Amino acid sequence: MTPWWKAAFGEDYLAVYAHRDDAQGAAEIAGILPHLRGPVLDAGCGGGRHLAALRAAGLTAVGFDLSQPLLTAARERPAVRGRITRGDLRAIPLADGAFASVLVLFTAFGYFDDEANAATLQGLERHLTSDGLLILDLPDAAWVRATLVPHSERTTATGIRITEDRSLTPTRVEKQVTLVHPDGRQRTYRESVRLYDDADLPRLATPVGLRVADCWPSLRGPDQDDHRRVWFLRRP
Repeated sequence: MTPWWKAAFGEDYLAVYAHRDDAQGAAEIAGILPHLRGPVLDAGCGGGRHLAALRAAGLTAVGFDLSQPLLTAARERPAVRGRITRGDLRAIPLADGAFASVLVLFTAFGYFDDEANAATLQGLERHLTSDGLLILDLPDAAWVRATLVPHSERTTATGIRITEDRSLTPTRVEKQVTLVHPDGRQRTYRESVRLYDDADLPRLATPVGLRVADCWPSLRGPDQDDHRRVWFLRRP
């Protein structure tokens, strides 16, 4: 069976998450910008909206993603062309110890089982400079559990009907997405992301040589609340 993360990030992904636009990406990078130093690695960069904002802010920044359709979309951005490559979070295709800032944004972490997620975090840590900063942008698990909408339907501006069915397990949020195009084409895929409670992150980070330096409810800043948990992790 094809892993869900290979099936989910296809050509339809940008339609499903069209509301996650460039303006939002720029505002999120502006929020964390005072804490960033280059070179920056945008791990799981998707269509490049955060990477473009990093470049626009004058930072030396590169990114990678596994999805060919998203990389194709990213390469349409002049600011990131030549600054992205294809790679898996579990086997980062760039040099260890090379980045003062490593970013994993918009829930790009937690796709695998607990052992593989821990190994992924270890790999991210290896790519930091000795005084580097790793930022993990994750959902607020308590908020997700309290506000989960089991079923929703919407139609995009291009006429794609999107149906989303959501459920919870003790440690994950599961979603099945069905897209019906105006010409009748239909595709269904699922998403499955690990939910990390606040007590989980220190337990995950400590064995791989990281400590929690801070945690915000929004990438836009500690005084905003987007129901996120933005973890700032450093070496001890």
